[in-house]
Amino acid sequence: MIQNIAAKSSLIDENLRENLKKILDRLTETITVKAVVDMDSEKGKEMAGFLAVITSLSSRLEFEAYGPEEDGAAELGREYLPAAGLYKGGRYSGIAFHGVPGGQEINSFVLAICNLAGAGKDISRWTKRKIEKLDVKVNIKICVSLACHHCPKAVAACQQMAVLNEGIEAEMIDANLFPSLVEKYKIERVPLTILNDRETVPGVKTVEEMVDIVKKVAKNK
Repeated sequence: MIQNIAAKSSLIDENLRENLKKILDRLTETITVKAVVDMDSEKGKEMAGFLAVITSLSSRLEFEAYGPEEDGAAELGREYLPAAGLYKGGRYSGIAFHGVPGGQEINSFVLAICNLAGAGKDISRWTKRKIEKLDVKVNIKICVSLACHHCPKAVAACQQMAVLNEGIEAEMIDANLFPSLVEKYKIERVPLTILNDRETVPGVKTVEEMVDIVKKVAKNK
C-alpha cells in the first residue's frame, strides 16, 4: 500500500473544499475509497492527491492506495489507470472511476459516495424496487469528458443502480485518457454507455430508461 500521500489537489480550491465538507458531513456510514495509481505518472499523482483531499473532509471516509504491481483493489483491474473504487463494509460496491473525477465529474463522485453512505439523492419507491429486483450481472462503462455538462447525469443514473443492485457495476471512464477505448467503440460523442463490453447506448438516459436497457441486455446475453 502506498503511504504518506499529500492531501493536495489543484482541482479543489478552498471554497470548493468547504462546500464538499458540508456535504460529506452528512454521511451516516463509512465508505472506503480504494485506488490503483502509478505514482510515476502525472495522472496517477493527480488522482492520489485528489482522493486524499476528498477523504480528509469526513471521518466517515477512508483511503487506501495501491501501485499497479500490488494486489490491492483487484476489482478495479489494471487496464484503465488511474482508477478508484468505492467500498462499504469491506465489499466492492461496483462503483468505479477511471481517470481523475475532476471538472464536472466531481459532482458524480461525491454523489456516488453520498448514495452509498445513505445521504444521497432519493428516487421513487417504484423505481428503487424495480432496480432491486433485477436479476442481472451487468458491467456498465460510462465514457465521459470532464468538460461535459451532461455526462455526470449519465454517470449518476448508472451508479445509483449499482448502489441498489450488487449485480450491476457502473464505471466512469475519462475517454480522453484511453485512445484505444475510443478507437474500439468509435466514440465520437459523450456520454457513451457500454454494457458488458458489447452494447453501446449514446446520450443521457434517466434511471428508469437505464433499468429497461439493462433488462434487455441481460435477456440477450
